[in-house]
Amino acid sequence: MIMTTQPFNQTLLSQGIRLVREQTATLQVNLGFLCNQTCRHCHLSAGPGRRENMDSETVREVISYARRSHFEVIDITGGAPELNPNLVRFIEEISPLASRIMLRSNLSALNDGKRDYLRNVFKSHRVIIVASFPSLNEAQADSQRGKGIFEKSIDALRKLNAMGYGKEGTGLKLNLVSNPTGAFLPPSQTDTEKRFRKILDKKWGIVFNNLFSFANVPLGRFREWLVMSGNFDRYMDKLFSAFNPCAIDKLMCRTLVSVSIFMIVILIWPGGFVWEDRKSIYPRCRDLRSRAVILLWRIIVIPARPDPDSHEAEPLRPELQVKKKTEAFQKT
Repeated sequence: MIMTTQPFNQTLLSQGIRLVREQTATLQVNLGFLCNQTCRHCHLSAGPGRRENMDSETVREVISYARRSHFEVIDITGGAPELNPNLVRFIEEISPLASRIMLRSNLSALNDGKRDYLRNVFKSHRVIIVASFPSLNEAQADSQRGKGIFEKSIDALRKLNAMGYGKEGTGLKLNLVSNPTGAFLPPSQTDTEKRFRKILDKKWGIVFNNLFSFANVPLGRFREWLVMSGNFDRYMDKLFSAFNPCAIDKLMCRTLVSVSIFMIVILIWPGGFVWEDRKSIYPRCRDLRSRAVILLWRIIVIPARPDPDSHEAEPLRPELQVKKKTEAFQKT
């Protein structure tokens, strides 16, 4: 049976929840969509065939922005950020700028024989490693991520443990991320962490600090698979029925600025959208695929217009109609 869903802002209204922007604390930097894996669940469709990687000039601008803005956390992601040739320089420059530096790794990119030196770079700068490790079952993991990836990931975790990562008292954090291998939602995070901790230690002598269970985002390659397999509607219904109002308080978009090779997202608002004036940007970018499009954006957050036939619709609030210019972030 297909459920009737409602817009996210209407769901919030029905729960009596207001989603508002808080003080920005985290800078998330996507260094590109190039990846050594072609994971079935990837919402960015990253893979070996992607060529979008943040270039050195854009990296320099991001470092300058981070230096001016005083973030608490800098979160490095991709693709596989290890495949960006500017990664070492980026980490060296930003490590004094935030109390926590995080890097999201698929583990196999750290264990391909070409980038082993990165583990020492991470240790030197006390980078928190957030490692994708979806399943304890080798066949399931390889079906989702590629043949042989499970074995490479286990070996990478062992090498990180040998350096002190994941061990109490070292200050070197190793967190795992688990996500389902199909069109279903993850089980209890607490139960999953206990199971992973027990089996990884018993079978391979591997330890870690924390485990996070994520539901797969129905975008990119995962969305394509859902549609092709006839699971899209059912999966969306599962997401809708599993809405957890307690999670709203910790939504990343409330305190995060996200920079990628394409854009910077300044504001996200329930039921609204971001409109950018790019007329003055296009002529100044040599290659939009490899430069951040960040030049005096005009950000207009417009709340969704209520359904005139709905008695529960919230009237437009003038304070939500925000017009704001962002700081110039590209060379003039």
